[in-house]
Amino acid sequence: MCTHACITPKWDLDVINTISDDIFTLIKSRDNNLGNHTLPFNGNYHRSFGERVVGVTPFYSVWWGSRFQTLNLFNEDVEQNYCYIDGMHDSNCYWFVKPDGFYASAYPNPSGDKVYFVQHWN
Repeated sequence: MCTHACITPKWDLDVINTISDDIFTLIKSRDNNLGNHTLPFNGNYHRSFGERVVGVTPFYSVWWGSRFQTLNLFNEDVEQNYCYIDGMHDSNCYWFVKPDGFYASAYPNPSGDKVYFVQHWN
């Protein structure tokens, strides 16, 4: 019989463009191509998913002019170091695309004290 520990949490993942120009994205999960998206300034891409027992990794590619970057939006490192999970409650992970790189947080304020730099643009 499955107990409460068998239920995985729900995650809400948001990618927010804080650059004054449009950015172009391609988002894929292990199982699905979630498509191309254009995010205007302050635009948001939102995705909800249940965490798999072995984890889930939405892959994210972004273009801003001649700049390009690919990163994992969700994996064990992101969960433990930038976003959080509170027991079995639903959790959030916010990604902020900025001119100097990519930041992640469990909170929706892109300039808050719990926003963590993750990666520069290539």
